[in-house]
Amino acid sequence: MAPDEPLSPHTDHYLVCIAGPDRGKTMPAAGPTLLPGHQLRLGESLWEVHGGGTGSPVMGFVNSLGDHLSSVSGIEKPGEWNAREMFADVTKKHADEEIEAYFTGGTAATTPPLSAVDARWPKPWIFGRVFIASVLLYAGFVWAWKTFDNENLLPGLLVVGTVAIPFSLLIFFFEMNVPRNVSLYQVIKLLLTGGLVSIIVSLFFFQWTNLDSMFGAAAAGIIEEIGKALTLLLVVRKARFRWTLNGLLLGATVGTGFAVFESAGYAFREVLSNGARAMRDMIMERGILSVLGGHVLWTGLVGAALWRVRGDRPFTREMLTDPRFLRVLSVCMAMHMVWNSPWELPMHLKYILLGAAAWLLILGTIQGGLKEVREAQAAPPAP
Repeated sequence: MAPDEPLSPHTDHYLVCIAGPDRGKTMPAAGPTLLPGHQLRLGESLWEVHGGGTGSPVMGFVNSLGDHLSSVSGIEKPGEWNAREMFADVTKKHADEEIEAYFTGGTAATTPPLSAVDARWPKPWIFGRVFIASVLLYAGFVWAWKTFDNENLLPGLLVVGTVAIPFSLLIFFFEMNVPRNVSLYQVIKLLLTGGLVSIIVSLFFFQWTNLDSMFGAAAAGIIEEIGKALTLLLVVRKARFRWTLNGLLLGATVGTGFAVFESAGYAFREVLSNGARAMRDMIMERGILSVLGGHVLWTGLVGAALWRVRGDRPFTREMLTDPRFLRVLSVCMAMHMVWNSPWELPMHLKYILLGAAAWLLILGTIQGGLKEVREAQAAPPAP
């Protein structure tokens, strides 16, 4: 077995026996030719090289977290993802015509055939433009309100502030949908109807179950995730949306509607109780935290899991009890419950850890969705 490069003199390596009579034993790796991950057979024993010493604690934690999440949720680890390549186009110049052309996709006339779909990792950039425009618009409302102290500006400030970051995240998922078979019209329609329906369903569940009297705010993790999952039944029967990446986008759409309407409600209550400055602080806090977790990410994961179960088959109610769907739904419920729990860590560490977990699952889901498209492209055509 030829090595790719010699061992680093600053890294300790050791062999761990993974089979045979010496299973479980460790010993230093002799010689400079074995790298972590290489295997060596000695007699009846099979040894594997492990690295130690100078590895990054952060990367070690991320890898460990990814392993546990993959095991619990059934979503693969994002091994193909490269952040630098993925976001390389964000800082490049793009004409407005490119955005217009992109947003015309997804209709019956503009959906590309499967053979023309680029199933490599996408390079999203439009979401960055939407985010910057939204932040500048929000800053304009804040400046105008401070300058003129006119209460007529508060509704605009409230609406723009609560929409800015969730909608930017939604555009990110729109760009991740490489089959390009979901139009912006379908997204906007589901955002409005799905957001309202999911809130109404959740409110009924709060009344019927009284779980909030038992678990407090953490009960929302159970009730709201179920309410949003059931709202996806509005679109899960549409045969043209057959891909896991479609489910990721449609789930994120319902989550965006829920997040926007809920944040607008909290902001409205805040301005009535504590004034406009308190409302502004509420909008900023919820907007920033929505990047680390929240309805957009969690419902996107649930939608992707449901669509992965459905595939190109007609939807049946039994799919809602499929373990592949229930595992992801349970993980999202647990993250939501911990998010809402009174248990806190310094420096918002609780939300950072939950955000890292959610994004690892999102990236693993995207990776699995891209593989699904590539496998369909490589499959022989149906007779």
